[in-house]
Amino acid sequence: MLKKLQRWIDNAATFTASLLIAAMFFVLVINVILRAIPAVGGFKWYMEFSQYANVWAMLIGAAGVAAQGTNLRVEIIDGISRRFLWGKKLTRSIVDISLIAFYSVMTVSGWQLSQRAVQAVSTMPEFKMGQVYVIFPIAGAICLVSAVIHLLVTLAEKTEKGEAEAK
Repeated sequence: MLKKLQRWIDNAATFTASLLIAAMFFVLVINVILRAIPAVGGFKWYMEFSQYANVWAMLIGAAGVAAQGTNLRVEIIDGISRRFLWGKKLTRSIVDISLIAFYSVMTVSGWQLSQRAVQAVSTMPEFKMGQVYVIFPIAGAICLVSAVIHLLVTLAEKTEKGEAEAK
């Protein structure tokens, strides 16, 4: 069940990040076309939108990475840890616990930032900076849940003798 949830989070994060990148691309293309029309001149907010969409896509995409546990890998540590039956599980657990701590701080700090900036005016029409910054606690919470799920999956995996390499 946890592995299905991991896949679902990964797929949802990838889909959402892809939509944001597509929206960014669409706005940039439309803006280039509108600039060619003499009386229109394009969107005044295209650059800000592109930057926000890019950051949002990256942060949401991080949830998929956290769900699969493919971040913060150090190959030499993986190579050394394979020599011991418990090594791979130990290093993965340490990484996951570190990520859980990081995502917890990101979620709380992001919430505080978005609350402090709730009245600050954004450079985009009709947006407050609090609405822009709200992605930090949202993405942090999704990444936190993903890292916890990955830790639980890692701890639930059985260590097989075949994993250890002969010395």
